[in-house]
Amino acid sequence: MDFKNILSFFWPDIHDAESAKKAADQGFLAAMLYVFLALTPILSGQVAKIFDVLVVALCGYFSKRMWRAAPIVGLAMMVPELAFALPEGVSFRLASAAILTLMFVNAARGTFLYPRYAKPPQPTVEVLPPEPPADGAAGPQEHAGEDQKIGSAEERTKS
Repeated sequence: MDFKNILSFFWPDIHDAESAKKAADQGFLAAMLYVFLALTPILSGQVAKIFDVLVVALCGYFSKRMWRAAPIVGLAMMVPELAFALPEGVSFRLASAAILTLMFVNAARGTFLYPRYAKPPQPTVEVLPPEPPADGAAGPQEHAGEDQKIGSAEERTKS
């Protein structure tokens, strides 16, 4: 596997709506990995872990649906995991917490950038200068109709 492919997975380049969607999908993948990794503590009787797993799973689901708050909440759930894994030194828990945190960061990038790239292009409006008169008459054109109205009104009052 090439280093460029690994780098593009851990920090994807977001340049259009499709790439933003792929980055947001990393939140779903991170949540599923977290559920899988937390399955052992849950089955061993740590009932308090169920709430964390449920919240992270919902964050993954809603980040796939492009809710902006979901990856932020997932990131807020992962940062303490990373902080608690740091004192243990290099371990599987530290590596998995760092990867999951980074994946939620990418999901946040994707969900926040998706609306910018998903907007349809705005139609451009071109303002054209007024056309010159066809008969070549010089003079102000905006009062031409008023002169006719005044003249015709005077004629009406005289008769």
